[in-house]
Amino acid sequence: MKTLVLGIGNTLLGDDGVGVYVARELADKLSDEEVTVMDTAIDGLNLLDIICNYERLIVIDAILADGAETGTIFRLTQDQIPARSSSGASTHNLNLATTLNIGKNIFPGKIPSEVVVFAVASQNVDYVTEDMTASVKQAIPKVVELVIEELGLSIPCDPSDINIREGIYHG
Repeated sequence: MKTLVLGIGNTLLGDDGVGVYVARELADKLSDEEVTVMDTAIDGLNLLDIICNYERLIVIDAILADGAETGTIFRLTQDQIPARSSSGASTHNLNLATTLNIGKNIFPGKIPSEVVVFAVASQNVDYVTEDMTASVKQAIPKVVELVIEELGLSIPCDPSDINIREGIYHG
């Protein structure tokens, strides 16, 4: 299955860079011709150019999750991503669900039919710094393992060492 693994974030905004760092680690580990690994700082409708013509999309991103311990990893399926956008009628900063829905209407049959998001509960995403919260940094190898598992590849993984929660992604 033609798959795009997409790390979203900005490494200059602390924990927001978690998706980028995971994608870079995965790019070093994966060599499957059916899997493309990329990182990006763009969002909203700009993502459509990147995700078109893939069957499966795996996104890695930071999330501000009320009540979740920083570093908690959420695995979300497409139906767990809220369909509303907090940005109203603007085409900028649309959330992932809204972007996917618009993409399916504009590019029928070209938007991934299977979407999984690995979101890491983050704390510092608003301040310019390359330093990440320790628990978010510690989550990176765990997310790498989870994405590799999601792809159906096999690597050693101790499930007791991974703090995963099913939940709702508000990105």
